[in-house]
Amino acid sequence: MVMTMVNPVPASEQIGTVDLASWTVVPGQSNPEKDDHGAWAVTAGDVEQYDLYFEIADAAHPRQVAEFVVEAVQAHATRLRLGAAFADVERERERLRARPPGADLYEGDRARVVVMMAELGRLAAEAYEPAPAAESAAQRERVYDGVTRLAALAVGWLEAVHARYGIDDG
Repeated sequence: MVMTMVNPVPASEQIGTVDLASWTVVPGQSNPEKDDHGAWAVTAGDVEQYDLYFEIADAAHPRQVAEFVVEAVQAHATRLRLGAAFADVERERERLRARPPGADLYEGDRARVVVMMAELGRLAAEAYEPAPAAESAAQRERVYDGVTRLAALAVGWLEAVHARYGIDDG
């Protein structure tokens, strides 16, 4: 199998900045007839001028190889992002556990749930309200931090359900 890189080989950091939804498989430049056994390319980024483009050629099934690459990259990036999100929630959960004695994080009473839902609505409204360019990074950080806190509180609620009803891992 031969991979022909039209652009220089991207670094891992560059791959992570390209929207995963934009990764696709297209016929290679030398395969305008879309022959399954001709060259197929993995592309990502802007369709007008790809941020990433490389062709799979001289393989028994180049289109299938290209599709495998796209699926593998998307699955790997999804696992990395999910792992990072869970790690952030876990750190916030530990921070919340360090609260003063008497603060019952496992209590999922009605008032706390209502407050959590209201906060979720506020964060959703903020997330979809365009901010001025100078404020957008701070807005993203506020929303991310708020959602992380809510997720940590929701995990505490799940822990309370497990503790209260004896739900096990099975």
